[in-house]
Amino acid sequence: MRRGLIFSLSSNIIFFLSGYVLHYFLGSTMSAANYGIVGTIITVLDFEYMFLSNGARQSLSKEISMRRFNNVDVIVKTLGFQLIIIAFFFVVNFFGAPLFGIALQDNSLAFYFRLAAFLIPANGLFVILLGINDGLQQFGISALLGVFYPLTKLSAIPLILFVFRDRPVIGVEAGFLLALLLSILVGVILLVGSWPRLSNGHPGKGVERISFSAVARSTLSFSFFFIVVSLVLSVDTLTVKSLVHPAQMAGYYTGAVNFGKLSYYLMSAFVTVVLPVIAKLVGEGKHNEAITRAREIVLIAVAFILPIAVVISASSAPLLGAFYGADYRIAATALSCLSLSNFFMGMTVMLNMMLHSYGDRRFSDLLSIVSLIVVIPAFGTAAHFSGISGIAVTSMACTCLLMLISWVRVRRILGEVMTARSGIAAACSLLLWVLTKLLVAVVHPATLFGLGAMYVVLYGIYVGIILACRIVPIPQLRRISND
Repeated sequence: MRRGLIFSLSSNIIFFLSGYVLHYFLGSTMSAANYGIVGTIITVLDFEYMFLSNGARQSLSKEISMRRFNNVDVIVKTLGFQLIIIAFFFVVNFFGAPLFGIALQDNSLAFYFRLAAFLIPANGLFVILLGINDGLQQFGISALLGVFYPLTKLSAIPLILFVFRDRPVIGVEAGFLLALLLSILVGVILLVGSWPRLSNGHPGKGVERISFSAVARSTLSFSFFFIVVSLVLSVDTLTVKSLVHPAQMAGYYTGAVNFGKLSYYLMSAFVTVVLPVIAKLVGEGKHNEAITRAREIVLIAVAFILPIAVVISASSAPLLGAFYGADYRIAATALSCLSLSNFFMGMTVMLNMMLHSYGDRRFSDLLSIVSLIVVIPAFGTAAHFSGISGIAVTSMACTCLLMLISWVRVRRILGEVMTARSGIAAACSLLLWVLTKLLVAVVHPATLFGLGAMYVVLYGIYVGIILACRIVPIPQLRRISND
């Protein structure tokens, strides 16, 4: 399990770093208004990717891990259903592009959304490859693809500089499409060596075929749940674009969102690993071992990812000022809340993946329906009364509530996964937030180098303390490392 977690975390860190290289370039070369347009398009795509990507990827990962059906049959039928979803979102983006412009009060968006429609098929096929590798627990290959894709996205920079100097948004979209196409090519090549493991059975040899309706239900169940994630992580930006003025506020909020999502990127590494690992144990009837692994992964997430979110939250103003410029400090409160909000959402997703491993899909579906009813009007009301800060506070409140509700459900179905050690680690993170806030007030770091040095020192001291106090025992880490 540890190797998979390290591979997944490493790829997500590269994804994060390369993404910030790209956003640093975009934020420093574009006007805040144009950067807001890029942020809006990426936000809509992220919303669709959440629905398009996670459903097929998680469904494939679960079914291949549990080994209940013919792997090839599962892949073919999942791919077929994925093509239906791809076609739907392509039509929405290409033919509905003018409606996006009207809804978001910017007619220039229509052209860009038509171009963005071609990213949908490429992304939909790419995640099929990730799901297959996750199901085979080839986390190294998934991580390699997860590293290759964000690095090739940086091709947007030379495209903007030399090809689309006057239309930088087109350069961004062209770079993203090129990255997806190259990643698919590499993924197919790497999958060739895994074919013997996939061909684990055929009709008449003891391995059943899965029904297309079962594939559809499983994929839609995962996809429908990830609408919750999409709403909270995406609709806030769209609300800012359509309801908050002046137009520069969308750019400022995009800057806050980019740093706020770091904790979710890191938590998604846990999500990638937890579903196939626990699903495999459940499929083998090892329920006690499954709950033990669930407790361990929750402890690691709280102990090592939450403090990163906390440090960013407590130093939001100097971070935005050093990275983007002094004007972006207006979004400091938003970033303080969004950093924690994204961690809460990452925990929510991880807890619900545990429930899916035990076959409990109805809870996630119900959670999605309630969120659809509550979240959108809540963001609209917050935008009207409190602007970008109010939207971020609302986001944090919603994700915290979703996490707590999911935790209660997990306790009822699996057992207690939040141990006393996890609670102590969370309390230590609260103290770290206070310490970081005080240190920022005294030191006034103004450069990325100074902030980076402060982050390394604070995180190093924190990790040293929790290991020395055996909040996360080193023997436990070694035990996980052997899995």
